[in-house]
Amino acid sequence: MLRYVMAAFLAAAPLGAASAQQEKTEGWALAAMPNGCMVQAVSPHGTMLSIWAFAGEEKLGFLLQNRGWEVEDGKKTALQVEFAGASTLPVEATARAEIDSDGPGLYFTVEPGGADRGNFLGAFTSARGMSIRRDGASVDTLSLAGSRGAISSLAKCLADRWNESGPAPAEAGESAPAVDSTI
Repeated sequence: MLRYVMAAFLAAAPLGAASAQQEKTEGWALAAMPNGCMVQAVSPHGTMLSIWAFAGEEKLGFLLQNRGWEVEDGKKTALQVEFAGASTLPVEATARAEIDSDGPGLYFTVEPGGADRGNFLGAFTSARGMSIRRDGASVDTLSLAGSRGAISSLAKCLADRWNESGPAPAEAGESAPAVDSTI
């Protein structure tokens, strides 16, 4: 399964960008943690978008935060995410009132390469911007300039984390390749 997740990450970005600088990509910041990686960008209106990937997890976590928002903690919230020049996709987010100093937020997950959200990651990496609507009202619009490079850097960072921790366990029914063998 891990091979398929990595393939989906890398398919969303050109191969040349996979070796892009990891610290900053066109307004996106990258952070590495022992068990995963995160990229972040901030809109001119103060909305922070954070995208997490953890070793062993099949989905990416998306968190939208803004100090000016008020949310009811734990409440399921229907969002419409519109990608400029692409499509509008529905997302069910969970509201989080107390996260950190960046403010309350809305959290949802996306499976890379998954059809459950109409190729969310493909739209995310190819659109010029992302407009978020909640209850029919505009929440914010974020520029997605550099998002392809950011997701590519996220994939490379995650691959580095996995390589540091040794080979991943095999899925049921799959035999694990020998260390240093080609997959």
